[in-house]
Amino acid sequence: MSSVYAVRPVSLKERILKHALVVVVLLLGAELLWLFGIRPCMPFSRLEIHGIPNLDDSFVLAAAGIGKHSSFMTVNRKAAEAALITLPVVKSARVLKHFPSGLEIVLEPRRAAAIVFVENGGRFKPALIDGNGTVFSVDGEGYGKTALPVVSGLELDRAFPGMKLSRVYGRIFRQLEHIADESPELLSAVSEIRINRKNYDGFDLTVFPAHTPIKVRMGQELTAETIKYMLLMLDVLSVRAEEIEEIDFRTGTASYTIKEAYSG
Repeated sequence: MSSVYAVRPVSLKERILKHALVVVVLLLGAELLWLFGIRPCMPFSRLEIHGIPNLDDSFVLAAAGIGKHSSFMTVNRKAAEAALITLPVVKSARVLKHFPSGLEIVLEPRRAAAIVFVENGGRFKPALIDGNGTVFSVDGEGYGKTALPVVSGLELDRAFPGMKLSRVYGRIFRQLEHIADESPELLSAVSEIRINRKNYDGFDLTVFPAHTPIKVRMGQELTAETIKYMLLMLDVLSVRAEEIEEIDFRTGTASYTIKEAYSG
């Protein structure tokens, strides 16, 4: 015995909804394909570079290995960061990829801790040294208004951006950077720091204050406290500034020597 079932005809409204659903699915699929499959493979639509305004953007991108056809999928973030920190003026670099087509580069510049005058092409030029003892400029461009002490006595035959000074002297520049962070006003009281090298026992320092002819001899420990103590002693002895040749702090107790003209 056969059964007969009545089939309800599909209404126009249902047919329209089904077609609309198919269209929506197709459009969504196309959008996802574009967003996840095509757009990340296309050149970046947004590029941002922060940190060192006087560096040309095209120079930074070329140094990072990023060209006009580079995309979210092709850029190796770690490799780009490693390439950027080889630039003498860059202390650290972060490369951030923003899905699907954005790129951001954040650079931390090296900060000058001191100036060293070096011979370059028969002329003496100021080389900027950071707290790690790295030379990152050989003309001092852009830092002329910064109060920085001059470090002398290194006897550099040549200097070039990216050059690292001997680790023996690295401590001086680390200390100067720390003072600049902690008490930057103290560095303006120092015009020059001369390294006095010794044959068998490293070196000590001669500090030339900015506002008095009295020299100050000290060991390798250059801190905000030692500079404050130095300034205090100079203030106490200021009335005899014309007589005193040098104050010596190397033994931990201050002593001073009189100029020959006044010693008789």
